[in-house]
Amino acid sequence: MKFSQLLLAAALVATTAFSAQAQHSHKPGKAAHGHKAAGETHAHQSPHGGVVRTAGAYHIELVQQAGEVHVYLLDGKEATMATAGTTGSVMLLTTTGKTSTAALTPTGDHLVAQVPAGTTVRTAIVSLKARGKSLSARFEKLDAGAKTSKAAAAYTCPMNCEGSASDKPGRCPKCGMALVKKS
Repeated sequence: MKFSQLLLAAALVATTAFSAQAQHSHKPGKAAHGHKAAGETHAHQSPHGGVVRTAGAYHIELVQQAGEVHVYLLDGKEATMATAGTTGSVMLLTTTGKTSTAALTPTGDHLVAQVPAGTTVRTAIVSLKARGKSLSARFEKLDAGAKTSKAAAAYTCPMNCEGSASDKPGRCPKCGMALVKKS
């Protein structure tokens, strides 16, 4: 064999081994879903309503709340792990292009970082030191949800029934009236 063919074969073997190792199942009896690389998004629900990324043998979940980001360390089955002894920081990139770093402080079963007032976070890079391991995950397009939520309430019931807001025309689930476009 030529050297280039040997090099290509070695690369394919290494890639195959990495892909096979990265795939795992979250629930017994369920089909495995593939994680091609650390930091990929999960297609299933997150335990706390945020975004889940892989980080080695663990998972990191990021949940945005008013003026804060909450970070949960999850095990391989996505159960919340204790944060005792866990330290870390989060680098935030805003929609205005500014970057800042905030320390993560343990609070109960998760870590919290303060986000400057009036800031819309586009990207967050979480770096943790947990159980003797360095873990990191990148969360992108976090501002996409903010744009969607504004458009999500484009139609509402003329009687202002609770829970009638919709992103498309239709009928109010409470009173049955046609939804009208908000001005």
